[in-house]
Amino acid sequence: MRGQHPHGSESAEALGAPPVPLADFWEQGELRAAARERHFGRLLRAYRLVQTPPVQQTQLAGWLGITQGQLSRIERAVAPVRDLVKLDQWARVLHVPAHLLWFEVTPSASEALDVLPPRVTLEEPAQGEDDDVRRRHLLKAAGIAAAAAGSGLLADAPWQRLLDSVDKGRPVDPATVALMQDRTADLFDTQYAVPARQMFDSLTKHRATLTTLLGNARTDVTRDPLAVMMGETEALIGWLYFDLGRGNEAADTWRATLKIAKDTGDRALAAYTLANWSYLAGSRNDIGPAIKLLRQAEDHVPGCSAPATRSWIAAREAEELSRLGDETAALRALERAFTAFDFARPRTERVWTGFFTANRLGGFTVSTYMALNHPDATAAANSLLASLSPTNNQARAIALADLTTLAVRTKDFDHANALIDDALDVTVRTGTSIARQRLLTLASALTTNGNPSATGALRDQILCTLRR
Repeated sequence: MRGQHPHGSESAEALGAPPVPLADFWEQGELRAAARERHFGRLLRAYRLVQTPPVQQTQLAGWLGITQGQLSRIERAVAPVRDLVKLDQWARVLHVPAHLLWFEVTPSASEALDVLPPRVTLEEPAQGEDDDVRRRHLLKAAGIAAAAAGSGLLADAPWQRLLDSVDKGRPVDPATVALMQDRTADLFDTQYAVPARQMFDSLTKHRATLTTLLGNARTDVTRDPLAVMMGETEALIGWLYFDLGRGNEAADTWRATLKIAKDTGDRALAAYTLANWSYLAGSRNDIGPAIKLLRQAEDHVPGCSAPATRSWIAAREAEELSRLGDETAALRALERAFTAFDFARPRTERVWTGFFTANRLGGFTVSTYMALNHPDATAAANSLLASLSPTNNQARAIALADLTTLAVRTKDFDHANALIDDALDVTVRTGTSIARQRLLTLASALTTNGNPSATGALRDQILCTLRR
């Protein structure tokens, strides 16, 4: 099935090899789009996230023979990997079809794969080999492992140094900091595909690790980035609290984040936190306070600084201003968002800006247009939905909620009923609080006046699904 793990067999995955994809796996739009960018890191990220559940970076890194930190940097790098030997190897490991590749697979690599001996196991000798030959293979493998251990390579690996810093009080070094930065970025990426309730444990453990490492950081070179990561982690935990409907705990966590932002001088982190807080105010219909929070956030990233963050904040302000019916101010804010986005590099600016793609800006445009009853709202909404990746679950949930609301407003109940099942399914599956709130708002606005069979059934379906 498209979008699920394309297993060829369970045994292949258990042995540390990636599953063999089904015939149409590589024909999915997001994989073809990533290939067109000629950036293997983006192709790897699409490969992970298109599957249900998403493949974790640690698992894919193991298949490719690299570390999770290396994979994270490859996925997020501005400049793509150009080493043809590595590209050749990775493409073959993942069974990427030739028609998607922008480089030629070398004949030597193909020949080498053809003559690889069968995997030798302790349980059963390889066909055609006697016990002596098999034993020599095993002893040779054991000798390599012993040599690596004896040389201290494994003991001094970055992940071992991290464990020693946590468990034995070893002073934190730059490699450990880099490993934690990669892990923080991975958690931010994961939140867009995994519900908040499933992420909470991993994130709180990550915070505990950062707390321990901060106690073992001996220099500003290691302490400062760890403190920033702590702030980023606190901000994300606050968002998970918000997603779980625990608003007071979200606010307490964001207060702690603002203190970290002040202590570290990280104005962009303060802006991110205030913008997150605006969602909490908006969900309580405190539109004035939400706008005030967003304007405070804008003050923290003036001029040309943090363009992706500024674009997102301006787009959020447009949403809230449109709820007040202030069309002029809302469209001006939207214009500021588009202007800033021209200079934005969301994938590399900060860990929280990866979500803010052109499609996500399109989502803010749709919600703003809808609130203003803008004549282009329907066209913008349909265009957005058509462009969304199936793996962009949160954005898809919000877009479907907005489209359903728009269909009801225009009294196109056939279209609304065609959308509502998908809207509810994605919203419940991902736990996207923004989509849930918008669907509940729609349900509360529906009455049985005029067309009771249409509006009543739609309202009951929303309430029964989201309140059970």
